[in-house]
Amino acid sequence: MDNEVKIGILIPQSKQYKTLDREFLNGFKLNNLNVKYYIESIGIGSDTQIIIEKIQKLNFQEDISIIIGFFGHHNVESVYEYASDNNITLIASDLGAVVPFNIQKQKGIFINSFSLVESCYLLGNHFEEKKLDRIACSTSYYDSGYGLLLALNLSFSNNKNIGFTGHYITPFMPRENEAEIMNESITTLNPNVVFSFNSGLYAEENTDFLIKNDLTSNYTFYTTPFTVTPKLAKHIADTNNELYITSSWMNDDSCSFSKLYKKTHKEQPSIFSMLGYENGLIVKAILENNANDAETINSLKTEGPRGTVFINPETNRTIYDSHIYEIYKKDSGEAGYRKKELLKNDGNFIKSIIKTEKPEKIGGWQNAYLCH
Repeated sequence: MDNEVKIGILIPQSKQYKTLDREFLNGFKLNNLNVKYYIESIGIGSDTQIIIEKIQKLNFQEDISIIIGFFGHHNVESVYEYASDNNITLIASDLGAVVPFNIQKQKGIFINSFSLVESCYLLGNHFEEKKLDRIACSTSYYDSGYGLLLALNLSFSNNKNIGFTGHYITPFMPRENEAEIMNESITTLNPNVVFSFNSGLYAEENTDFLIKNDLTSNYTFYTTPFTVTPKLAKHIADTNNELYITSSWMNDDSCSFSKLYKKTHKEQPSIFSMLGYENGLIVKAILENNANDAETINSLKTEGPRGTVFINPETNRTIYDSHIYEIYKKDSGEAGYRKKELLKNDGNFIKSIIKTEKPEKIGGWQNAYLCH
């Protein structure tokens, strides 16, 4: 391979996930590509003007035509449009925490998302199949600003027999007896299942509340990966309470990527590491096949942590199945994750959403990751 191949990487920073940038790069570089890296910081990943300026620098100053980016959701289509207009191949990642209304495919732009909203949409289908029709929601004030609840709702919006019994929101400044208030609120809602999502320091708060009030012994909880702190995982493993995770990937012991990452970097991989690794797989396939047009890139396939990595030609996005993961106690006494049920993804949710106009009065946060 030509030693002069240049790859540009745009990565954000985070106060909460302080090693996000390192983890993403470690995952990407695990592919051992014979390339030269040009790395630029883009703040918290929400200022599209900064992102476009960094793309300009990489393209015009360094003559780089393949750029990797980890972005937020706010106005990101302007970034895609700029890169496409300038014939730049952009492989973009996000956590997929916002429903991507009307973000249609553009030439040369390929999106490899963690797909949180797709996982939540597929979870809604699962609730419907299992006739779990009384759903309580539990989130922090902050996390309710993302699109996960909307995605869940979209999955059964045409079924009047299933719906939400209510939404408990932890205030920005929790009260002294917040665990007790949470217990009373959820109990009053009388659900047959609780959908809960929190992240960062709010996930840590939520962990303390759930351990104190032991709600997971009375109700079945479904959460997202960012909700489950090591402390909460240990509590569930020790008590054998019912708390499940909907996700396209978890760091379980059967994952060969996780084993390789741990062996190489002497630490467990994160979701950010995994996304970086997948993006590296895509670039590796592009370089090995000398792919320089969308048709060729769309035909490439490789195997990754979430299964077959390929770009769907209708959307220019990757498609992955999700799973329901359960937490179990390993022989070592530590908490582990394993797949319990498959949530098959036919890709139709995203195909429909990217062609649907964004509803009015939908706000939400702008940063590239959950939390600040």
